[in-house]
Amino acid sequence: MRIALLTLISAALLFAQAPVTAEKDMPALVTFVAPAYPRAAKDKRIMGTTLTRITVNGDGTVTEAKTIRAHPVFEDYVLEALKQWRFKPSDQEHAFQVTCSFEIVDECEGTDKHPITSETHVSAGCQLLFT
Repeated sequence: MRIALLTLISAALLFAQAPVTAEKDMPALVTFVAPAYPRAAKDKRIMGTTLTRITVNGDGTVTEAKTIRAHPVFEDYVLEALKQWRFKPSDQEHAFQVTCSFEIVDECEGTDKHPITSETHVSAGCQLLFT
């Protein structure tokens, strides 16, 4: 519950800081690839959030993905996924910031004494922020 609340608060703060862009100028995301949750992170119960800046050219292809902030265990997985995203073609290049969250949610507090079980929910999701 605490993780979900912190994620919602973080998302609200990030959206509040993002400049307003006209909705008609935003290309639609047509292919979304979620990053895999690294096995090493699952085994050690590592959770975290990454922030990546991507550049999308006029044909909708991600031409650059640059990590702004990330735990090293997540960085390569996020970059690999974001480079597979595709957007609706537009007449200009766009730049976005993408926040990806990696969470392990279960009934316990999450220590070495509480390994991941079939009842543990592991998720990795991304949020696109227009800049």
